[in-house]
Parts: sequence; C-alpha cells; structure tokens
Amino acid sequence: MSRGTTVAGLLALSLLLLVAAPRDAAAGSWSPELRPDWAAAFREAGVEGTLVVRELRSGRWLASDTTRALRRLPPASTFKIPNSLIALETGVLRDEAQELPWDGVTRDIAGWNRGHTLRSALRVSCVPVFQEFARRIGTGRMKALLDTLGYGNADIHGGIDRFWLDGGLAISAVEQVEFLSRLVRLELPLSERGQRIVREALVVEAAPDWVLRAKTGWAARREPMHGWWVGWVEREDSVWVFALNLEVRGEADLPLRQGLARRALVELGALAAR
Repeated sequence: MSRGTTVAGLLALSLLLLVAAPRDAAAGSWSPELRPDWAAAFREAGVEGTLVVRELRSGRWLASDTTRALRRLPPASTFKIPNSLIALETGVLRDEAQELPWDGVTRDIAGWNRGHTLRSALRVSCVPVFQEFARRIGTGRMKALLDTLGYGNADIHGGIDRFWLDGGLAISAVEQVEFLSRLVRLELPLSERGQRIVREALVVEAAPDWVLRAKTGWAARREPMHGWWVGWVEREDSVWVFALNLEVRGEADLPLRQGLARRALVELGALAAR
C-alpha cells in the first residue's frame, strides 16, 4: 500500500525514538490502568472479552481487566504474524514480492482460491498459505524459534500445520501486546529486514497522520470459540499497541472484535472516528 508506506515514512522519527525506549517489566509485575468502561462494553455486547492497550512512548498500560487479559488462548490467525517472520528468517519466504501459488484445491473462502503475495495472503487470512510455510519450516526450526521469540507457551503440539488453530499453542492478550511492541521497535531476535517486511505487510488502513497495522483471528474449532484483533496504530507522537480477544458465539459476533477495539482506540485519540 503506497499510501501506508508514505505515511510510515512521515512517522519514522517517532518510531526511532520509540525503538530506544526500555521494555516494561514482565507480566508478573504488570499493573495496568483499569478501564471499567471497556469491561462494560463487553457486558453490553453480551460477550466475555478483554482489551489491553499499551502506549509505547509513556509505557502506559490500560486494560479492561486483569484476569482474562492474562489468560492464554490459541492465537488462531494472529499467529500469521510470527509465522511470517519465521518463514522469512528461515528462507522459506524470500521477500514480500514472492509469488505464493494456489495449490489448486477449491475452498469455501473465495479469496483463498488464487495465488498470493505475503500482503494479500495476510489480507484475506489465507490459512493454506501459512500452513505451507509451517510445513516447510518444520517442527525443529519452528519450536526453536518460538522459544527464542518467547511467543506465548511456544507449544507446537497438535500438528505442524494445526498447532496455532486447535493445538497446543496459546498466548495471552498481554503477551500479544508485548510481542507486538518488540516488533514495532525492531527488538525481536530476528533479522531487521524480516521485521520490516512483516510490519509493512500488516498495514490495513492509513491516513495522513496515522497508520493502522493489524491482524484478526478466529478460533472456530475451539469450545467456546473466540476471536482476536491485534495490532498497533502509529501516529507522529505515539504508538498504541493493542490486543482484544472475546468469546464468539457465531459469525454474527465477529464484527465485535474490531468494533469494540476501535471504539476504545478512538476514545484514546489513537484512531479517528469513522
């Protein structure tokens, strides 16, 4: 997205300042500013959920609660973020322009039935592309790099192409925010090139003074089902990193992922109202 790339350039100074900022203490000493209004929004929607936000310049943490925010859940398609990073790190994926061919299997989601690049595969959340990444990465390299990244519980039981969907991998909202904060700051123990490629591929919206980079997830094969929306908003003077998860009773609940998070981000001044 050329517009996103342009805006990202305008925000480079703020990001350079943020890269140098110290990392916060581990979740064991995590003490956020509680937002009862966010908790009330989940109740009003009739779902159990959590929202965690971190403003990187000040180090300020905000959360709807301190219980579900620390509960580990399967990351579902939000795992496409570390999966992409690991694919680049291991050479399974060359760069953002590499053509990722369709395997010829017709699936119910029309956007999956064609070839992709990394950006387009992320945009339509094309599970088969990322399953192929995982198979090519292999169990040994995947486990070693997830341990290195400290991504959730780093458990890959359940099959190399399933573990993040309905297998052993689990991560909390707080851990999602901490992981993404390190990606924003280029602090992950991976190549800077790969981190920059994935950051650019995650752009979903941009305006003259902000960029939104994010990824959804839906654990549809778990009981109860749950959904995710994670990412960050870059502005000239700040970066807001967020992670929301909530129970999903059916497809009708899926818009709540972005709806509830966007409302909070607008109130914080991170996003503009639609």
